[in-house]
Amino acid sequence: MKKQFFAAILPLFVSFSAAAESTPTDSSTANALANADVSGFRMGAGVINHDSDDLIDDATGYVIEVGYDINKIFGVSGRYSNATFDNDNTQNPSKLPGEVDVSTWGLYADIGYTLIGKNNFAIKPYALLGAERINVVTDLGNENFDDSEYAFAIGTGIRATFKEHFVLAAEYKFSSVDIPEYNDLDLDTFSLTVNYKF
Repeated sequence: MKKQFFAAILPLFVSFSAAAESTPTDSSTANALANADVSGFRMGAGVINHDSDDLIDDATGYVIEVGYDINKIFGVSGRYSNATFDNDNTQNPSKLPGEVDVSTWGLYADIGYTLIGKNNFAIKPYALLGAERINVVTDLGNENFDDSEYAFAIGTGIRATFKEHFVLAAEYKFSSVDIPEYNDLDLDTFSLTVNYKF
C-alpha cells in the first residue's frame, strides 16, 4: 500500500514543484509574489492508511481536519481519523483475533517554507509535530478491549495550493501508544487530503 501511495502522488508533486519554481521574471510581479499573504483557515477531508508491525494487515480509513496557516513557515491543524484493521489471526496465531478499530484526535504544528509560483500556485514541504489521543477497540467477538492513551506524533508532508483556495496534501506520520494488549502499538500513517482554504 505504501509503494502504491507514493507512486500515485509523486508525479503530481514533482510537477507542482516545477510550477512553483517557474516564477515570472518581471521584478514587480516577483516582489508581489515574495510578499504574498498565505495565512488563512482551511478545512477538508481525505483518506488514511495505517500500517503496523503489531497487527497483521494495514487499515484504510478517513480523516477530517481543520487548519490555519499562520505565515509561510508555520501552520497548525486539528484532526479526527478512523480506520479498522481486519486482524485475522489465522495468518499469525500470536496476534489477537478480530477487528481492531483505531480512532485518533490530534493537534499538530507544521514547520516548513511556502514556495509561491505564478497563477496563484503555492507549495509547502514541511515537518510535523503533534499530540494525539488514540483510542483502540479490539473486537474479539465474545469480548472487547477498549483502551485510550496519549501519544506524540512526528512526520513530514507536502501541501500544494491552487488558485489560492484548493489544497492537496500528502503526508506521513509516526506515533506510538502504550496499549496493554499490544505493548507499544506503533502506527505508520499515510494520508492524502483535499482542503478548501478561506
